Amino acid sequence: MRKFIPVLIASIIAMNGYSQKDNQAISSKIEKVTVFMQGAQVERTAQQSIKAGKYNLVFDGISPKVNKQSIQLKADGKLTILSVTHQVNFLKEQQVQDEIKQLEAQKDQWLDKIAMEKNMRNVYSQEEKMILANQNIKGDATLKAAELKEAADFQRQRLTEIYQKLQDNDHNLKKMEGELLKINKQLIELNQKKDLSTSEVIVAVDVKESSNVNFRLTYLVNQSSWFPTYDIRVQDISKPISMQMKANINQQSGEDWKDVKLFLSTGNPNENGTKPTLSPWYLRYYYPAATPVFIGGNSDLSGRVNGLAPNSISGIVRDDKGRPLAGASVTVKGANTGTVTDANGNFKMNMPPNGTILVISSVGFTSQEVVAPSGYANIALQESSNSMNEVVVVGYGTKRSDDDDDRFYDDKPYRKRKEQTAINTTTVYQPTTTIFEIENPYSVPTDGKVYTVDINNFDLNATYEYYSVPKLDAAAFLTAKITDWQELNLLPGEANLFFEGTFLGNSLLDVMNAGDTLNLSLGKDKGVVVSRKLMKEYSAKKFLGSNRTDSRQYEILVRNNKQQPIKIIVEDQFPVSTNKDIEVEKLSYDNGKLDDDTKKVTWSFAIDSKKENKLQMGYAVKYPKDKTLQLE
Repeated sequence: MRKFIPVLIASIIAMNGYSQKDNQAISSKIEKVTVFMQGAQVERTAQQSIKAGKYNLVFDGISPKVNKQSIQLKADGKLTILSVTHQVNFLKEQQVQDEIKQLEAQKDQWLDKIAMEKNMRNVYSQEEKMILANQNIKGDATLKAAELKEAADFQRQRLTEIYQKLQDNDHNLKKMEGELLKINKQLIELNQKKDLSTSEVIVAVDVKESSNVNFRLTYLVNQSSWFPTYDIRVQDISKPISMQMKANINQQSGEDWKDVKLFLSTGNPNENGTKPTLSPWYLRYYYPAATPVFIGGNSDLSGRVNGLAPNSISGIVRDDKGRPLAGASVTVKGANTGTVTDANGNFKMNMPPNGTILVISSVGFTSQEVVAPSGYANIALQESSNSMNEVVVVGYGTKRSDDDDDRFYDDKPYRKRKEQTAINTTTVYQPTTTIFEIENPYSVPTDGKVYTVDINNFDLNATYEYYSVPKLDAAAFLTAKITDWQELNLLPGEANLFFEGTFLGNSLLDVMNAGDTLNLSLGKDKGVVVSRKLMKEYSAKKFLGSNRTDSRQYEILVRNNKQQPIKIIVEDQFPVSTNKDIEVEKLSYDNGKLDDDTKKVTWSFAIDSKKENKLQMGYAVKYPKDKTLQLE
C-alpha cells in the first residue's frame, strides 16, 4: 500500500501536467436558458476549429454552481469524448480582490488630497482674517496719499487672489468628494459579492480529423426559479376582464444571462418522477413523542406541525446583523406562489390552501426553509460560505441529433388575446409540462433580484355577481365567473386587483381547486352599500314558566349606487340548536332559500341602478331562564 501511494500521486501530477500543457480554450456563449419552478437548464454554444489528436477542451466562464451530474456536451465533428471534468476557477475572485485593493489605494489617495485642500482652505481663510483685521489705520500715523493708495491696492489685489483661491478650493473639494463617492459605491458593490468564482468544464477528446466543430454544452443550475403573478383589471361590470400573466424570475447562478432565448417551464427537475408503489400496510401501536419544530437561522417564528396555512402572511427578512434585506425572494414550497421583500425588507402574500413551508433566499445568503407562521414572520438569513471542489463526471455521446427538441406547438387560440406589449411569448405544450417561450431576447443578471416579464394578456368574458355576508362584513364583494378557463393554461399565483382604475389589494388565483368554472374574488365595491341592523321594535324577551324566549328581527339593506344594474347574493344564518332544551322557532326569511342542515339563508336578486332592496329575517329562541345564551 505504501508503494502504491507515491505511484498514484505521480500519476495525478503527470495527468495535471498533461492537461495543462495540451489544453485548448473554447469560447462559448449562453444562447438558451430554460427556467423551471426550481432550477434552470443553461445551454451554451460554440464553434471552434480543432486539430487532430488527443488533448483537453476547456470551456471556461461557467457557473460555479453547476449540478455536475447534469453536464452534457454534444458535438457534430469526428471526435470521441473520453471524459468530462468540472472544476472551480477562483481566478475571477482573485481578480476582484485585487480590484478591491486597487480601489482602496485610490481611496486613500483621494482622502489625502481632500485633507490637503481643506488645509489650504484654512490657510487662505486665516490670511483673509489677518488682512481684514489690519485694514483700519490706528494711532496718530498719517499716511501720504501715495502710501494709502499703495496699501489699498495691495489689500484689494491680495483679497481678490484669496477669494479666487477659496472658490477654486471649493470646486476642487466638490470634484474630489464626487470621485471618492464613486469609489465607495464600487467598493460596496464588490464587497457584496459573496461568491465571485467561476468554473470550467474540461473535456478530454480524441479528435480523428481536423475540422470546424459546433459544440452544445448544457447543464443544470439550482440557484434560479420563477413564479407567476397576475394583474386583473375590471373597467366596469359590463366589460370583459383584462388579465395579465407575469413571470417573476430570479437567479444567483454566478453567470449573467445576457440577451438569451428564454423559456419558462412549469416543470421541476428536482421532483421525483418515479411512480408510487403501494406496500403492505401493517398496523402497530403508536406512541407519540413531542418533536420540536426547528426553524433555521435566528428566526423567532413560532412554527406548527399540523394545520393549514393562513390565508395571508406577512413579515420581514433581515441579515444576520439585523439589517433589512430588500429584494429577498419568499416562495411557498411545492407551490407557484411567491413574492419579494420591499426596500425595508417587508413582505406580504396570500398562502395557497396546502402551503405550510416558506423558502426564503437572497443573493449572498444561505436559502432557508421555515414553517409558515400563524402571525407575523421575523426571518434572519445567514451569509453563504459555499465552496466547490473539483469533481469528475461521466462523459456523454458525441453525435448531435437534429430532433433533440421534441416539443410541439398547440395552435389552438386563446379565447381572446390582447395585443402584446414589448415582449411576445409562445406557449409550448409537452406531455407533462408547459413551456412559455419568450420570443424576444431577454437578460437576467446573477444578482438575486426579481425580474418581471409578461407572459400572456387576455380579455376574458365573465359573468359578474356580487356577494355579501353582512353579519360578518357589511360590504359587497365583486366576483367573476369564467368558463372554459382551462384553455388559458393558468397557474396558481397571487393576483393584483384593479377595479375602475383603483388598486383594491391582492387575492389568490387558486386554479388547483377550480372546477368547470373559475371563480375570481375581485374585492369590495364601494358603489354597493350593504347594512344589517337589529329592529328593536320587533325584538323582545319573554318569560313563561321556567323558560325564556328571545326574539330577534333584522333588516338587511342593499343599495346600488352604480350606473348599471347588478346581481347580488346575500347570505345570513339562523342559530342551530345543540341541546334539546334549546328550541329555535318562528323562522322568517323573506323569500330566501333555507338550507335545512346548516340553517343558512341565501337571497339572490337583481337591483337596478340607484335603487335599493330591503330584506328581513327573524327567529325566536326558547331556553331555560337560568341559562345564558350568546345570541349576537
